[in-house]
Amino acid sequence: MHAMIRQDDGRYYISAVFGYYRDIDETETDDYKRYLQEIYKPYWIVWDEKKKRLIRWLNMAPNTEYLSLQILIVDADQSNWITDEQGVGCVDFLSRDLLDSFLDEEQQPEDILKRCHEMDTGYEYNDIQEIKTQKDIKNLEWASGGFHDARIAKKKLQDDDTLYLLFDGTWGCKIEVWFSGDLEYDTSRRDPENDDPFCWYGSTIILQNGFVYFVDEKDMTVDKIEKGYCYFRARQMKYRIIPD
Repeated sequence: MHAMIRQDDGRYYISAVFGYYRDIDETETDDYKRYLQEIYKPYWIVWDEKKKRLIRWLNMAPNTEYLSLQILIVDADQSNWITDEQGVGCVDFLSRDLLDSFLDEEQQPEDILKRCHEMDTGYEYNDIQEIKTQKDIKNLEWASGGFHDARIAKKKLQDDDTLYLLFDGTWGCKIEVWFSGDLEYDTSRRDPENDDPFCWYGSTIILQNGFVYFVDEKDMTVDKIEKGYCYFRARQMKYRIIPD
């Protein structure tokens, strides 16, 4: 698993992700306090910017007026993780007790850091990604939050018949998307000039018969796509994540 780590000044860096913990007080009975814990308590174990030590990185920025996502998962592969039913856990050579024993120490165990570097070796993040496999779909779903709260901020059919879209409203980032090859689409449902809401609530990406489909609804299938849906169909779909 790898992620973009957003920083206060608008910069970001790419890090391997080694763990995820929630630290929710299961005895809390006040619904609102429980809600706040579920938003602000979860954190990830990642590299610091210089990849010298492991740190805890809160999922949401604390003490902000609006919810601000601080980490964007760009590679969702957890094949070497051990997790519970809530996704809490870490890579198989670490544990919660082991992490807690050294994360706050000035000197961290060299053998652990070496294994973390070995896990990270060879990974290169490409700025522009293409949807070719189910893994690619999963990566975009994680990075975009399923396009929840997204809207089409810009749409342009380019001279080569490639459709360019810019989405904003996605948590922590904007997303550029390009569709090309036997293009078909309908965006009338999400036209901001219409009375209908134009924010997306969810999305589905489907690979079928040599096409990629992108629909503004969750749990869709190709046979369900009809007039009234905002959808895109093309031979090729590429995207780029732009952290806010």
